Amino acid sequence: MVTNVSIVIEWENVLLSGDSRAKRMLGRVIEQANSLPICREILISATDQQTNLEERPPELRADISWRLIVNPSSHYYDLKNLGARDSTCEVIVFIDSDVIPEPEWLEQLLAPFEDTSTQVSCGRAYIEPNNLYNKAFALFWFFPIRPKAAEMAGSSSWANTDHFFANNIAFRRDTVLRHPFVAGTVTSRGACLDLAKDLKLAKIPIVLNKQALVAHPPPLPGKHFILRALAQGRDCYLRGHGVERNIFLSCWRWVWNSGRTVLKITWLHRRVKLPLIQVPLAWLIGLTYYGLYWVGEVATMLRVRQVLDITI
Repeated sequence: MVTNVSIVIEWENVLLSGDSRAKRMLGRVIEQANSLPICREILISATDQQTNLEERPPELRADISWRLIVNPSSHYYDLKNLGARDSTCEVIVFIDSDVIPEPEWLEQLLAPFEDTSTQVSCGRAYIEPNNLYNKAFALFWFFPIRPKAAEMAGSSSWANTDHFFANNIAFRRDTVLRHPFVAGTVTSRGACLDLAKDLKLAKIPIVLNKQALVAHPPPLPGKHFILRALAQGRDCYLRGHGVERNIFLSCWRWVWNSGRTVLKITWLHRRVKLPLIQVPLAWLIGLTYYGLYWVGEVATMLRVRQVLDITI
């Protein structure tokens, strides 16, 4: 039985997603923390001083501590680790500054800890399909489509999983301090993949609660779209080993990603209410993204400094 919970919010993704989205996220988190007596503190882990976050929100329950911790020159995964180190509670919940939790998200994320053997619990993330661009990403990107209510009700909520996304996950404090996120020196994201492997080797199951849901934004159109695709391709190449790092497999991944994009958008477009007439435009968005992804891989093989230095 969990007796106290810390919530750690990294404050880097907000620089891309914008303050209005972060304000919605904070409102939902505070509302849900207020409703659970075991929530004892909320920590904002930021790279620089945030004057709008220094003061305690007036709507926050009186017995919940509010702290802003500033760690200059730190990035996404480091901010999570530093927040965990500064926390004081038995269970630590991590949520990103750019996701919007659904009702009961926090309660559902913590529910698996009713079993004293649970060390790690994660939720699901999905792209909100509220316009053509978002619907395309909801279909072709790595987050699964939001499940229908009937699908969630018709299956067991909890299941072990071999991977997770760092945007909404909870650990027992001693577990995450023993197994922190280890950010690569040359990759932007993907430490969650390495941590999942580390937990598997340590025989620590990751419990997925399908009822714990957050909405995640796609890359912003324009510069962020380009950099995110290039960085994802670069990171894929750098995570490979030996024979995985060659131009032939890189070309195969481009063919695979492109074909899968066309098939998924075509087959599942009704799931996100994408009109048939807009399907070719969704194809174009997906194929452009994975074309840039391939360019990122090739540029990494050629050691192009502009791609290697992307930190998004």
